[in-house]
Amino acid sequence: MATIRDESKRQELSARLMKLTGGEKPAWGKMTAGQMMSHLVQAGEMPFTETLPDRSTFAYRMFVKPLILYVLPMPKEVKTSPEMNQQERGRPPGDFNDDRELVIGLIEKLGTLPAETRCMHHPMFGPMSAKEWAVIAHKHIDHHLKQFGV
Repeated sequence: MATIRDESKRQELSARLMKLTGGEKPAWGKMTAGQMMSHLVQAGEMPFTETLPDRSTFAYRMFVKPLILYVLPMPKEVKTSPEMNQQERGRPPGDFNDDRELVIGLIEKLGTLPAETRCMHHPMFGPMSAKEWAVIAHKHIDHHLKQFGV
């Protein structure tokens, strides 16, 4: 199980992020590279700031969360909530390079937290520890880097 708690995984993701120029076309989905980077900034801030309401249910917390975290690959073409969709109401893209540096900083910040640190809730999975956030963060970032060919 890959996690940004592993320093080598943090370095790998950071190196892949640095390969992006901002002009890449997605292999799937509708986001531009700039929108994707902004989306990763917004997602990376979620463990630290209350941004979205907790819409988790018992079924999602108990059954879907472990499947997404530990078993299933991140699916392609899944519609995100309007609040996380940069084409709707999500965080507007900033300067591509600045957003990339924010993402790299957030990877480091989350990846080095003590494992059992309680972070903010996930909007679909409810309360999550830093360890759980680090797993989903790796999976999510890797998913979008593959989307843009790196």
